[in-house]
Amino acid sequence: MEGLSSQRDMILAIKSFAEIRGADVTIFASHRNERNEILSLADCAFLEPKDETERLSFILTTVKTQGIHAIHAGRHGRWCENYRHEIESLGVKLTTGTVNVESLLIADDKVSFAHEMEKLGLAVVPSIRVSSVDELRQQIAAAPFSGAPLCVKPVTGIYGMGFWRFDDSASPMAVFTHPERRVVAPDHYLHAQSEAGNFAPLVLMPYLPGPEYSVDMLVEKGKVLAAVARRKAGALQYLENSGEAYQLAIACAESMQADGLVNVQTRHNDDGIPQLLEINMRPSGGIGYTRFSGVNLPGLFALRQLELLSAQQVAELAAEAFEPATVRTITDVVRYQTTLSNRLQEG
Repeated sequence: MEGLSSQRDMILAIKSFAEIRGADVTIFASHRNERNEILSLADCAFLEPKDETERLSFILTTVKTQGIHAIHAGRHGRWCENYRHEIESLGVKLTTGTVNVESLLIADDKVSFAHEMEKLGLAVVPSIRVSSVDELRQQIAAAPFSGAPLCVKPVTGIYGMGFWRFDDSASPMAVFTHPERRVVAPDHYLHAQSEAGNFAPLVLMPYLPGPEYSVDMLVEKGKVLAAVARRKAGALQYLENSGEAYQLAIACAESMQADGLVNVQTRHNDDGIPQLLEINMRPSGGIGYTRFSGVNLPGLFALRQLELLSAQQVAELAAEAFEPATVRTITDVVRYQTTLSNRLQEG
C-alpha cells in the first residue's frame, strides 16, 4: 500500500530479487495520489480511496478479487494494525512494522521511545519533552545535559523535519542562507516560536557529534533476520554489518517487537559510544541503498512473506551476500507515464 519515500525503490528491489531467484511474484501497488512513477513499476496498480472510512472495504475487496497473499501497510501501519483481525481473517499476511499497537505508539513519540529504551537498559540519547515556549526558554537557560550543545525536533515527525541545532553564534540569516545546516541561534528560534502562536511539543536533546548510523532491518515478530547499517559521513554512506551501533540497533528492534522492514537510527556521543535516536516501524527512505551491499532487504522480505524462503534461508542469504560498499545519493530523473496500462478498477 501507499508508502513513504521508499515505495518505488521497494518495488524495484522486489522485482529484481524475484527475477534472480526465479520466483513467480506478482506485485500490486497502490497509492492515494496519481504517483505513476511508482505505480507504473508494479504488475498491477490501484488508486487507494482518499477517505479513510473506505479503506477497509478497499483492502478486503482487493484481497478477495485479486488473491493477494501479503500486504505491506506502508504509511498506514497504525491504522491497519487496528484492523489486523478483519484483514488477516481472509488468509492474507499483514505487515505493519510491529505486532501490537502499543509499540507503534511508543515509536511515534520520540520521548516515550527514549524513556522505554532507558527502562530496558539500552543506550539512548537523553530526551526532555517541552510543551511551551516558556518551558523551552527555561530549559535552555538551565543548560541541561552537563552544558552540552542542544538541539530540538518535534516529538512526532519524519524525515528530520523540524530538527534544529542551537548555536549562540549563528547569524540571524543562517536559517535562510544555509537551511541545510539546521543551525539557529536559540534566541531567534524562541522568538519565531513565540510569533508562530501554535507550539507543537518538542524533544530537547544534547547534540551528539556522531557519526550517525541508519540501520535497515528485516525483522520477523521481534527477531532480526537480516540487517545493513549505513554509516553517514558527509555526502557518503558506508554500508556495514557489524559494530556497536549495528548491534545496538538490533537490540532496539527486537525489544520493540518489530515486524517487517524497519529502521533504527543511532549517533555516537562525545565518548564515541552509539546512542539510540529513534526507531521507524517502516522502511527508511534509504533502504534501496542497501542493495549495493549485496543484501536485498525488500526482496528477502517479500519472498519470506510468500513463504518462498525460510527464516534461516533469509539469514544465511544475507550473511553470504554482504560486501562492504560506499554509496552516495544523487538527484535523478525518470520518464513519467501520464497514463497507466496496469491500473485495475478499484472494487
